[in-house]
Amino acid sequence: ELCPKFARKQMPLCHGICNENGIRKSVGLQRNSRGCAFDNYDFHLQDADSEPSTAPAISIRLTFVEDIPGTWNKQQIGILNRAKILQIDMNGCACIMLKVGAKFDTVTQEFIHNWEFQNLTGEPLPTSSDSAISIFQNNVLYYYLSALRDSARHFDTKGIFWRPFLKEFKLTKEKRAEIEVKLGEVNRLIISSHDNFSQVVEKLNEIKEVVSMAGGDNLVSIDAVPGRLFDMLAKAQVNLNAGTGAKIPVGRHGEGTQSLAVLTLFNAFLQAWNSGTAIVAMEEPEAHLHPSAVRALWKLIERIPGQKIISTHSGDFLSEVPSDFVVRLDRQPSDTIPRYVREIGLDEKRQRQFNYHIRYSRSELLFARCWILVEGETEMVLLPELARNLGKNLERSGIRCVAYRQADIGLFISVAEKMGIHWIALTDNDSQGKKDQEKVHKSLGERQVNNVLFVMDEDDIEQHLCANGFSKIYGDLLSRQTQSDIVITKNYCNYLKNHTKAVSKFKIAAVYQILDVITEEKIPVPTLLVDTINAAIAWAESR
Repeated sequence: ELCPKFARKQMPLCHGICNENGIRKSVGLQRNSRGCAFDNYDFHLQDADSEPSTAPAISIRLTFVEDIPGTWNKQQIGILNRAKILQIDMNGCACIMLKVGAKFDTVTQEFIHNWEFQNLTGEPLPTSSDSAISIFQNNVLYYYLSALRDSARHFDTKGIFWRPFLKEFKLTKEKRAEIEVKLGEVNRLIISSHDNFSQVVEKLNEIKEVVSMAGGDNLVSIDAVPGRLFDMLAKAQVNLNAGTGAKIPVGRHGEGTQSLAVLTLFNAFLQAWNSGTAIVAMEEPEAHLHPSAVRALWKLIERIPGQKIISTHSGDFLSEVPSDFVVRLDRQPSDTIPRYVREIGLDEKRQRQFNYHIRYSRSELLFARCWILVEGETEMVLLPELARNLGKNLERSGIRCVAYRQADIGLFISVAEKMGIHWIALTDNDSQGKKDQEKVHKSLGERQVNNVLFVMDEDDIEQHLCANGFSKIYGDLLSRQTQSDIVITKNYCNYLKNHTKAVSKFKIAAVYQILDVITEEKIPVPTLLVDTINAAIAWAESR
C-alpha cells in the first residue's frame, strides 16, 4: 500500500489524472461504478506471464494534513467538515485520508475501482456520503507538466495556461468599444497608406455580379489588424528578444528556452488565476537547458506556488535543491523505497563535507546504484577504463567510483547506507588505509567482508601497480634528478615507495600509459582490481 504524505504550508487536495497537455482530468470516482479510473498497465505485472486480471489489487492511500493547526483556511475546513470527511489528529492538525483501490471483478469480467475515506486508524468512515468524493474533487488543484513542454501548444489560444490571459471579461463595454474604435482608426490608416489594396477591393467587389450578397457598396473590407478585440487577443503572441535585440516569437527559440517559457507561463497562470494552493507535478524541468541555466532553475521553481513534486535526472539541478527536499527512489527487486536525504543524520562537520563533496560538486552520485569507494585520483581514472578493457561498463550498471581522500570514507558509507546505495571499498594498506579498513569492518552489517572490502598488499595504488608488472612505466618516468632520490635497499617495499614517490607528479600520466600497455600488449589486469570490478558488477546484475 502506498502512503505518500501530501500538504505542507497550505491545503492542496489532490486526486486526479492529467493528460499529455498537463490538463487535470477528474477520474470521476464513483463507488463500484462501471469502468475504471486505472488501465491495465497500472496493475503490477510480476513476471512475463502475468496478466492484469490476475494481478494484485491496487491500493493507494493519500493523507493530507496540516503542518501546524490552523494552516487550512476556515472555508475549506467548513466544507470538508460538513462532508464528514475531516479528521483531527493527535497534534490538533486537520487531515483527510482517502483510500482508492482497483481490482478485476471475476463476476462482471471488468476492472472496477472503489474508494473510501478513512479515520486516523485506517477504518472506513461510515458517515461519508457518495457526494463526499465530489466535494473532495471540487477542492482538487493538481497540475502535471511533462518533460516535453511544447510552447506551440501551451501558448496556443486553446492552451490551458495561456487562454485565461486572452479573455476580455475584465473590460467594461465602454472600454471595449473605445479600444475597437482605435483599432479601426489604425486599420484605416494602414489601408489608406497602401495603394495596392484598392485594386484588391475593386476586383473582389465583382463577386456581387455573380452571387447576391449583403453589404451593397461596402461588400469588401481589408483588415490589416483585427478590428474586434476578441479577434486581436486570439492572435496575440509572445516574443523574446534574440541576442541582437530582435523580437522573435517564443516558438522560434531553442527547445530549452521554450521549455523555460512554459514554466514561467505556468507560474503566471497559478499566480493570476488559481483559486487555491495546487499540487504541481513536474517531470525533468531541466530538459534542454544549458548546465548553467539548470543550476539557476531552482530559484524560478521556488516561486511557483503550491506543493511541488519534481522528478529529475540532473545532478546540476539537484545541487541547488535544499537537502531537506530531496528524496531518492530506491528501486529494489520487489519494491521501490523512498530515501530522504534529511534522514541521513549527519553532524555539523559531516554535513559540511556532504554539501561540499557530494551535494554541490557531484550530486549525480545520488543517482548511482553502487559506489566503489577509492582513495584518490589514480583509482578514479583507472577503474572505469579497466572495466571497459574487461568488456564491462560501470556506468551502464549504475556504478560510480567515488574518491573519499578529501573527506572521510565513513561519511560516504553513511550516505550510501541511508540512500540505499550499495558500496564496495578499495583501500590502501598504509596507516590511513588501515584506519579506513576499520571503518569498513564496523559498517559491514550482514555483508561478507570479502564481497565489499578489497585491500592492496602495498601502501598505495602506485606501488601496487609497480608490483604487478608495470614498474618499467614508472621507471621510464624517472629523470636523472629523481633517480638520485631513490634509495635502493634490500627492502623491496621501501624501494617501491621511493620509486613511486619520485614520479608522483606523473602518476596520472603513468595510468594512461598502463592502460595503453594493457590494451596493446595484452598484459593482464591486476587480480585485486579485477575482483573489485567484478564484485560491483555482480551485485548490479543481481538486482
